[in-house]
Amino acid sequence: MIVVSDATPLNALIRIGEVDVLHKLFGSVLVPRAVFGELSRAETPNVVREWVLSQPAWFEVRSVSLPDASLPIKGRGEREAIQLAVETKADLLLVDDKKARSVAQRLGLRITGTIGVLELAATLGHTNLKLAFERLRETDFEVSEGLLQDALEREAKRRSET
Repeated sequence: MIVVSDATPLNALIRIGEVDVLHKLFGSVLVPRAVFGELSRAETPNVVREWVLSQPAWFEVRSVSLPDASLPIKGRGEREAIQLAVETKADLLLVDDKKARSVAQRLGLRITGTIGVLELAATLGHTNLKLAFERLRETDFEVSEGLLQDALEREAKRRSET
């Protein structure tokens, strides 16, 4: 399975101590150079920079063939993540930005974000969704409480059905 990630899901998962679920769920994750740059810049939290610079074997940085500035997205990281997903015919793109998600879907890419990754990981027994969300709320990650509650309700329903 080919999975490409933008910076936000990685940043959030690293900060809440859940980044290893990516390896458990997908085996490996590709990121474009622009995303690597975002995650390793000085203003990025230390825990994120240190993790990215250690580059676990399942985390692969790739260059896009020819950066496409025509994609209607401001962020270079999001643009390159979408482009890398298209170039590699990725099975999944991890992205949280609404505009980037919309563009990716128009291009036919399958997407999920931080919440979707955590929900899938919980479904497969790799994390405790409630605790992960509690840690996420302690960061500056922007998400509606309603979205978190919906995911927790789906998790409760799944558990009651098994």
